[in-house]
Amino acid sequence: MDKPSLLILDDEKEVLNALNRVLRKHFQLYLFSDANEAIGFFQDNPNIPLILTDMRMPIMDGATFLGKIIDINPHCKRFLLTGHADINLTVTAVNEGKICHYFSKPWHNEELITELTSAYELYLNERKTKQLLKINLAKNAELSLINSSLELETNKSKKKLLLVSAREANGFVRLKKTFSTFIDIYAETICLHTQDVTRHNFRVAAHARLIAESQSCDKLTTFQIYIAGLLYETGKLALEQSLLKKPIDTMSQHEKNLYSGFYQKSYDLLNKVDELSFVADIIKYIPENFNGSTAPEHLVADEIPLGSRIIAIVSMYDNLVNGRQSPAKMTTVQAKNRVKELAKTMFDPRLLDHYLTLLDEQPNSTEGRVEYLLNSSDLRVGMVLTQDIVNTDKNPMLTNGTKIEQYHIDKLLAIEKEQVESFLIYAH
Repeated sequence: MDKPSLLILDDEKEVLNALNRVLRKHFQLYLFSDANEAIGFFQDNPNIPLILTDMRMPIMDGATFLGKIIDINPHCKRFLLTGHADINLTVTAVNEGKICHYFSKPWHNEELITELTSAYELYLNERKTKQLLKINLAKNAELSLINSSLELETNKSKKKLLLVSAREANGFVRLKKTFSTFIDIYAETICLHTQDVTRHNFRVAAHARLIAESQSCDKLTTFQIYIAGLLYETGKLALEQSLLKKPIDTMSQHEKNLYSGFYQKSYDLLNKVDELSFVADIIKYIPENFNGSTAPEHLVADEIPLGSRIIAIVSMYDNLVNGRQSPAKMTTVQAKNRVKELAKTMFDPRLLDHYLTLLDEQPNSTEGRVEYLLNSSDLRVGMVLTQDIVNTDKNPMLTNGTKIEQYHIDKLLAIEKEQVESFLIYAH
């Protein structure tokens, strides 16, 4: 396998020689002591994935150099070598998004190799998701054929839509299958890019559909809400994975501003597909607070689409329990109390009460099994695990597919009491 390419800039020859000795076995190195020469080389070779530069140099400092690198290729992974005296400049470079990580001099060889290798793996993963996104967008054109493939005749008395011929019916079936495949690819791509092994968007979609069904929504509306749950994070494909790894509460204000734009980006991408325009509208208004206190349009209460109000509740609850909102995962009880506090401000209180009832009853949808995020105290005999239960060392205690018995529950509760920590359990 080819070694990943790494461009290194440092005005001290001794430092370059030391880095060469440490890194040459793991990376294809391009070493420079002159910033302008390094920039010229990168202009000719813009696909080099890794850049490492010293902070303090005579021609230009490391942050300025990396700013010029970003203009050429913003997708490469950027690193700084910094001394103690440069720490304030380094923090500024981190906050402005110019670097992924910094190494203090003298550096630790193992840390240096590990961070650079991890960054290269992240770079490859991001490239893969971008390629999948291109495939998805290419399929948009196929979806526009769905409407044109049907000739519909309205029978005013019976209010039925009839397909004109068997040939057209077969064409519609094929196109409907293409549409379903497109949705599945998109949803899986989101999981891949966000590096979410818990399949958050699939769970949000299933819970949103469950609420819609319980609200006696018609089948089309229920389906649109379900698809919106699957695809509401589409805009995150435009965000770097390093940002998506962070719990929302730990982000800087600059990072939160970048992150919060993903709803509008999702809308912009999906609204290009005529058949997804209603889905795009649902996603656009998810950030709207129930009391009308937030952008984009300060809608209030029922002015906000029903699907938007539903997904806002479900996604927040799931984020609180699985640790995407804050570093410490909340228990299901804590998460329920937290969303209750936000009723009437962020969330529709009627829908919230109804969702909390569904979480207690744990029903299945008319479309099949629904996965729930649980703690040991929420388990019931007969439930089936949909993911492994792991201990603090990430070793599996119970595996996916295990049917829960009472002795499982008793053992898990005993361990939780001993460790003063709740297990995160996925089951239906």
